[in-house]
Amino acid sequence: MNNLEKQSKNKNTGQSFQKLVDWVQEEHKPLATKLKLNYFHLKQTLVKIATNKLIRQKEDITKQIDELLKQQEELEQKVEELIKREELENLLGKELQKDLKLNKMERYNNVILPKTLPPLDQYINLNLPEVKFVKRLRRFRHILTRKFLRHYGYPVASYFDDGSVLIYKHSFKPRNRSEYWGLNLEERVCERCDQSFYVSESGEYLIKERCAFHWGRFKEKFTCCGGKRNSEGCERNKLHVWNGIIDGENGPYDDFLYTQPRSDKSNDEAKVYALDCEMCYTGRGLEVAKVSLVGYDGQVVYDHFVKPTCEVVDYCTRFSGVTDKDLCEMQNKNLKTFAEVQKDLLQLIDADTILIGHSMENDLRVLKIVHKKVVDTAHEFPHPLGFPYRHSLKNLTKKYLKRDIQCGNNGHDSVEDSRACLELVMWKVRNRIPPKRPVRWIR
Repeated sequence: MNNLEKQSKNKNTGQSFQKLVDWVQEEHKPLATKLKLNYFHLKQTLVKIATNKLIRQKEDITKQIDELLKQQEELEQKVEELIKREELENLLGKELQKDLKLNKMERYNNVILPKTLPPLDQYINLNLPEVKFVKRLRRFRHILTRKFLRHYGYPVASYFDDGSVLIYKHSFKPRNRSEYWGLNLEERVCERCDQSFYVSESGEYLIKERCAFHWGRFKEKFTCCGGKRNSEGCERNKLHVWNGIIDGENGPYDDFLYTQPRSDKSNDEAKVYALDCEMCYTGRGLEVAKVSLVGYDGQVVYDHFVKPTCEVVDYCTRFSGVTDKDLCEMQNKNLKTFAEVQKDLLQLIDADTILIGHSMENDLRVLKIVHKKVVDTAHEFPHPLGFPYRHSLKNLTKKYLKRDIQCGNNGHDSVEDSRACLELVMWKVRNRIPPKRPVRWIR
């Protein structure tokens, strides 16, 4: 009995449990579905979050890849520039190149030119053949027109087309009308102290007086000694000086030489040279004491001291770097006469050659050469106050080329100044900056 009762009891218990399970499934079916739905919603949200995170990571990785590619391109460009620099230095360092250059210039120089100079940074960065550089100078109108040449005091051909030359000089310093208009053929006004003095047409001083002046500029006070505006000059010179021309129209002159057209334009392309002269004062005014010509690659083409045609009254060593020994035939065996230098330059420079310089009207005037293809850095980078104010070459080089020139105490170096002018124009061409011409003219 006991076993049968137990089996019956267990059977009833199992049936009751199954009924309970069936009841729960039937009664709470909506609750289970809702829990599953919430679970899937939560899982879907997590998947979206993970997907967005991966998308953001992908964008960041893409940006990083772009930056790395950009850095790679910059590094490749720098490597190419360094390779080109190395190739150029190796080329310039070869003895064969030196021999070819010296042989080519043998008819112009009786002395060995300075050692090969380092290549110009802007020449390497520009990476432009000389022919294309000339075309850009012409296309973007960097070359001064005749109107600007006359306005800035360059020697220009006379209007009468008779071969004579005129030079116009603006009057910048205020002078008494009687003193200004009363000048006779022998009266001159000192460039330094504004005192009148007298010299003959041949450059002989008729009255010899000492000159007291300030060699520095006036900016609230003189930069040379700190003196006030009307203070006595801190520097002394044995005689007064003048620059060789007077205010207004000068000329006509018949002793100037013109650069000649090329004989064969089909084979030879126009050249580019940078020119700079160092000068001294004589009784005839400023005269050339040294002339330097630099080629498009920045290497020296011509560099000579010049024997003055008149007695020197001031070598201007502080600025020119020229001393009496440099212009003495006994101590400088390679000193050339003015006529020899003129001849040499006219063999190098033709009418199509583009000359680059800073305030080059003075250089061409003392060389007595008329040339029409000129790029002047003093007017390529005009002063904000307009003409006649001009930036110094030293300041322009510091501002745009980020380097210093004219730092020594021995005066300027005409080769260094020529290279700086050339590099300034290269910088402007490389950055495609057109020249700025004055809006208003001086009265």
